[in-house]
Amino acid sequence: MDAHANNHLTKSLRCLDVVVLAVSVLGGDAKSIDTEDVAVRAHEIAPGMFSWRKFPDQINLELVRVSLSDAKKPQNGGLLLGSGREGWRLSASGLAWVSIIGKSSVSADLPASARERRAGSIDSVRRDDERKRLLATPAWKCWGAGEAISVREARAVFRLNEYSTPKMSEIKIVRLQAMFDDDAAIGAFLRSAGALVLDTGGA
Repeated sequence: MDAHANNHLTKSLRCLDVVVLAVSVLGGDAKSIDTEDVAVRAHEIAPGMFSWRKFPDQINLELVRVSLSDAKKPQNGGLLLGSGREGWRLSASGLAWVSIIGKSSVSADLPASARERRAGSIDSVRRDDERKRLLATPAWKCWGAGEAISVREARAVFRLNEYSTPKMSEIKIVRLQAMFDDDAAIGAFLRSAGALVLDTGGA
């Protein structure tokens, strides 16, 4: 990313926006990301935004922590899940937000990074197997026929059972949605099924 793009990002996005983008680029759709790793990547994305005033070459880790916590708050969209101890990952809202931001001119260089990361981390055989499984589900058949999907059918899409907590449900939903975010048909189906599950509490 060139300096112009970095300056544009710094002027256009809030601190919490940048840490969410950092979590995304680091693979936060599929795993938890450590606060310090987020700090380094956020500093790369928006140089100076998280720097000490007197020591601009040093990252203010506390500012990064506060921004991560802010991004988790419902009033800010609930874009992240996690904590400093367990690490940070994208919520379903966060994944949708990154998808929208990724298409804007503000972060033109970020989607490529995310795509490169996904290409290297998601096994193509696993993706093919998941695609076959999804297309065989009752929920997909209802979706294709224009019929309503039941909550039970939607939960089966993400392999959720009675032991799945709301947080674990959201993690599984985000992971599968991210896997197919470049597939228009399956992506729309998964967003609809995921929203149905989350709207009923996720558990």
